[in-house]
Amino acid sequence: MAQEKRRHALTRPYANARDVLPPDLLEAVREHFTGLLWVPSDSGFYEERRRLVLALKEQGISTNEVARLAGITPRRVRQIVQETRT
Repeated sequence: MAQEKRRHALTRPYANARDVLPPDLLEAVREHFTGLLWVPSDSGFYEERRRLVLALKEQGISTNEVARLAGITPRRVRQIVQETRT
């Protein structure tokens, strides 16, 4: 149970825009787009996560464990590591 809560904390669940945006902003978004809309985090988040992945891999931690700790897929871990090699 505790592990499931921790795993959930690492993922970012989707939210209903109606619940998180002011009504006027929601209406402005609807004027331009209807459907699933991805709002990226600031670039600092991704850079911090990249550093975390690389530091964990340098310590010899398995790809699956790094993925679990960073809240990303093992494939993304391998991509990050590969990007630094090229």
